[in-house]
Amino acid sequence: MRESVELVIRGVHLLAAIAWFGGVTFSTFVAMPILQRNLPPQNLLAIHNRFRVLIRLMIHVLLTTGAMVFFIVAWNNGFFTGNANNDFRSYMLAFVAKLVAFGIMTLFWGLYSSVYRRHLEITPPDADVQSNYNLYINVWKNLMLIAGLIVFALALLLKN
Repeated sequence: MRESVELVIRGVHLLAAIAWFGGVTFSTFVAMPILQRNLPPQNLLAIHNRFRVLIRLMIHVLLTTGAMVFFIVAWNNGFFTGNANNDFRSYMLAFVAKLVAFGIMTLFWGLYSSVYRRHLEITPPDADVQSNYNLYINVWKNLMLIAGLIVFALALLLKN
């Protein structure tokens, strides 16, 4: 029973990670560039705001299930009884590094989302969104995606 609960928690964590990072990547490279050519800023803002709600939900699910996975791994490795081995200590270091990278990714996503939302709010309704697009919006987007790749690399390190 305990193994099945652990698998369900890890599965939910993995699905939330795929939904978040995959959704951000798809939105960044496919959806928004196509929509920017065809929709006015008000519609883009509405789509962006709907997407932000989903992303916030995924962030909360990731943090909750990540804490649960950490607790399960700590429990299985005797951390609470004082019998933790060196493998668990290296796991903790990688876990903390992954948590820091996740925090940085979340920070970059928040900055990108806020700057892009502000850009859409101040763009006149009849203006072309692409023509007024500032390059510093892309900086936060690209930093977020790089941090996401680091998070996934650290997740692969934790898996082994």
